[in-house]
Amino acid sequence: ERSVAIVSSDMLITEPRPDLLQDIGLTSGVTVLDSRIFVHYYHNTPDGRIMLGKGGNTFAYGGRMLPVFDQPSPYAGLLGKSLEQFFPAFAGVGIEATWNGPSDRSVTGLPFFGQMSSHGNVFYGFGYSGSGVGPCHMGGQILASLVLGLANDWTRSPLVNGPLGYFPPEPIRYLGSLMVRNAIRRKERAEDHGRRPRHLDVRLARFAAAAGKADKG
Repeated sequence: ERSVAIVSSDMLITEPRPDLLQDIGLTSGVTVLDSRIFVHYYHNTPDGRIMLGKGGNTFAYGGRMLPVFDQPSPYAGLLGKSLEQFFPAFAGVGIEATWNGPSDRSVTGLPFFGQMSSHGNVFYGFGYSGSGVGPCHMGGQILASLVLGLANDWTRSPLVNGPLGYFPPEPIRYLGSLMVRNAIRRKERAEDHGRRPRHLDVRLARFAAAAGKADKG
């Protein structure tokens, strides 16, 4: 359980306002994301809504799948503020729904693969760190090759050596995750307002940089 940390990615969707989307030129349906450690991402829908999300919110103690992952997002206020900052024209538009879901973050931000035991028939792939859409083809090729017992470029990948590192045990992992998350939020808030972030917040944010830059889902 120390090979991954479970953290939520939270989303909202607005009421339909195709007229406003036309006004601001957001009509392509292409997903856009920023370069923050815990990214924002958004796109418009065919019926004139904006879907906006942000990663790095709820951290699960002990890597457990929490009930909140199947409920409306507890960070609706944070998402609403982000929506207004990105799209001031949508400041008065109603929010139709919010939700969230879990993401398995590895120590490095890269996925890893392996076999449960040398004679077992259980193969695994974990740690996509919010970037599952891009590497899923690679992961499928690796897992299929492992199941078939092939010796090829896929099974010789450095990612096929099991976990690439381990998080500290609880409660250090959970408390440390919250400290780093909050430092990242303070750092980004200062940067958004043209202020120099505190040195301590910059140092703490570096702990998440490797995995966070991979959280592009």
